Amino acid sequence: MKRYYFDLYNSDGLVADETGEFFESRDRARAEALRILHDVARDEMPDRDLVKITVKMRDEAGTEAFEASLTLNAAWSS
Repeated sequence: MKRYYFDLYNSDGLVADETGEFFESRDRARAEALRILHDVARDEMPDRDLVKITVKMRDEAGTEAFEASLTLNAAWSS
């Protein structure tokens, strides 16, 4: 099993993951990155018209292994 770290970038800046989590495969670590992205988006989107959230996943060596981003831009037409 390998340890992966999930750094979050949102409107508050960087929230670095200092502890990481162990996963039995890259696919399971990827699923966790997407779950984090979903959870943060659900918490932040109702209150803002412009939201950009990124989760960057690092491996044990500190090398970026995966990145997922979500952007919401909401505006009235009139």
